[in-house]
Amino acid sequence: MAQDHVYKVLFFVQSAAFIVLIINYSQTSYDIQKPIKLSVAPTDVTNACNCNVTQREQEDEAARLCTPVRNDKPGSLSNCTLADIMKRPGVMLLTSTNLGFLDITLNMLESIKRIGVCVNITIFSEDQKCYRYLSERAEGDPAVHVVLTNSGESTSKEILRTERHSYYALFNKRQAYLLAMLEQGLEVLFSDADTFWFRDPFPYFQGDFDISLIDSISPYPLRTPRGDFCAGFVYYKPTDATLQLVKAWIQTMQENDKKGKLLADQSVLNGLLKADKPVHINIKPLDTNIFPYGPKFYSLLAKKANYPTVVMHAASIRGRAAKIAKFKSSNMWLVNSTIEEIASQL
Repeated sequence: MAQDHVYKVLFFVQSAAFIVLIINYSQTSYDIQKPIKLSVAPTDVTNACNCNVTQREQEDEAARLCTPVRNDKPGSLSNCTLADIMKRPGVMLLTSTNLGFLDITLNMLESIKRIGVCVNITIFSEDQKCYRYLSERAEGDPAVHVVLTNSGESTSKEILRTERHSYYALFNKRQAYLLAMLEQGLEVLFSDADTFWFRDPFPYFQGDFDISLIDSISPYPLRTPRGDFCAGFVYYKPTDATLQLVKAWIQTMQENDKKGKLLADQSVLNGLLKADKPVHINIKPLDTNIFPYGPKFYSLLAKKANYPTVVMHAASIRGRAAKIAKFKSSNMWLVNSTIEEIASQL
């Protein structure tokens, strides 16, 4: 139908503008040297808008998005069609990964695919090999956008917690990706890659709040001074308070870095939330019985507790090998290829 086509045109024009904004935002705000490269699914193309992109060479690929595509086929990574994605407008699922964590990322994507959740997904790849692999896998998928970071690439290997500087540097850069999306008015679900989705979490993010996340200490649904909030699975609404929080979060980590002070992004976030800095944040807590972190999930599993898990986050299970072993022990490992096999093909 003509009306449906108009909606598709508008959707892709919006996508083009958004990704060009990420490029420009990151370059003007964060001393970023390398251009972001983009991979968005090419399909049957219909020329439907005129774009005059004459700026830097790295915008060429983003400019392709100004020619909307018509794709009624489900994507290989998401099993979602364009029509499926358009049912959840203004919402983005954001994650980041590198080759050393790629198989766990694929496991998360497969769990999302199997329960039929369709949402715009942006994956920031932190190294070239991971980017090339995910770009090929995402080709033709209207739901999955793969972006190569331009804030400094990381190693393609697993970064261990004992490598504190590299470890924190990898995780402390994701807030810039988040802020670029929030400033466009998008609601963003940030999810670490070591999550496993059993049911659609989005119905739990309704209502009036700034951010929604789990507190592993306070009794649900209370918020107490002793709270310990997890930054690895958080729903952000683009409110004024949320924007102030994320900007302060980034600024604090930048100041810590200049002082040579190593703190995890989660520690900085907790400090701001507990101090109500820069503003008080309206938090909607998530029930840890149905959004459990790793040890709690396996404790409930051992007790055969009858809680309908929505999303499990393998936080506090240290290291890629230990996470995979736990996933396999509970029949939650859905990936066939190992990182070593993938890397040998790149």
